[in-house]
Amino acid sequence: MIEDIAISVRNLTKTYRFFGHPGDRVKQFFSLGLKQYHREFTALKDVSFDIKKGETVGIIGRNGSGKSTLLQLICGILKPTSGIVQVNGRISALLELGAGFNPEFTGRENVYFQGALMGFSKEQIHERFDEIAAFADIGEFIDQPVRTYSSGMFVRLAFAVSAHVDPDILIVDEALSVGDATFQHKCMQRMEKMIGERRNLIIVSHDINAIKSLCQRTLLLHQGILLANDSSGKVCDDYLRTALTQQSSGTPLGPTKASDQDCSRDIVAIDFVEIDSNPARVYCFGEDICLRIGYKAHEAVNNLVVSFYIKNIQQLEVLGTNSAYEGIAIGPLVPEENGCVEFRFKNSLRNGTYSVTAILSDREVHTLHFYDWLDNACYFESQDPPNQPRWAFTCPDVSVNLTVLKSTNSEIQHKPTQ
Repeated sequence: MIEDIAISVRNLTKTYRFFGHPGDRVKQFFSLGLKQYHREFTALKDVSFDIKKGETVGIIGRNGSGKSTLLQLICGILKPTSGIVQVNGRISALLELGAGFNPEFTGRENVYFQGALMGFSKEQIHERFDEIAAFADIGEFIDQPVRTYSSGMFVRLAFAVSAHVDPDILIVDEALSVGDATFQHKCMQRMEKMIGERRNLIIVSHDINAIKSLCQRTLLLHQGILLANDSSGKVCDDYLRTALTQQSSGTPLGPTKASDQDCSRDIVAIDFVEIDSNPARVYCFGEDICLRIGYKAHEAVNNLVVSFYIKNIQQLEVLGTNSAYEGIAIGPLVPEENGCVEFRFKNSLRNGTYSVTAILSDREVHTLHFYDWLDNACYFESQDPPNQPRWAFTCPDVSVNLTVLKSTNSEIQHKPTQ
């Protein structure tokens, strides 16, 4: 194995046998392979890659794509059906909750137990214990059996141990998702520190933003096959684009109703026009975007309100407005009357893929009636300016003043920059 390679995976395949009945295992044993009493499921198919020392790698993919199986093979928990895994360094893994913990032991006893499994003496763990306990921050529960722990307390202690036993390679498999926001932030800081120390991190997560910010490279698995092995930005963006525009069957996603409504009251049709006639629908930060929403009334409408929301990949609304809020009155409309509303705004979104949801409603004095509601009606890409990455989710209009302190006479000057 080459010295600067931390993990080398070659032609890795893992196949499971599924038996329909417990007695089929016995039948299979005595059949001497002449008859098959099971069906096979291949979780990984001929996967190969290398991870260099000091490299941080993310692994993404849909549920059931083989991510956890791959990590368990790397850790030596599972044996491959075929292929080779070579590891150069000490691995500390945070896989599923409670893995490696004895539920009858206290938290303190499990810390020493895990340390012994990692090859540390009792004295070495004793030196680290206060730091581990402080990081886990579970208070007096450190001396209670871990079977009494909540899932959040479990992951706190497990990550604290995994991160403080000086691993050469830290593997984290989605377990941090059960922690609260404060603890997740603490874990991110700890992992960033380990990256600065040139330790290897392998992270499996559905949080694409975390993968992009922490990992230099990302592997994309799909149905056990390694589809991509490239820079995190490229792999994650391609994955998100595919996830937004295709269902698992591969069929394109069209606009969908946000709720089941009585079709007889669905009196308005919605049509989305290309945004600024930009076929690629890719906008850099600061560029103008024009979203045009067309409507057609099939019955009389008193006061039509046209709304839109822009949502990120996690389907969180990050931007939106409506015609009434912007001071545009629409109506009363007569049957068959149609028109469109244009919303123009500057792109202030961070790099990523976004979807547009449109809503038509009729706002009366005391009621709000929804006529039509289309989720994910169209998509567009937002890109950072060249060589100017932005870390904030959005960037509002900001007026900035620069204060310069002269070194000669300590005179202060105020210079407006915009």
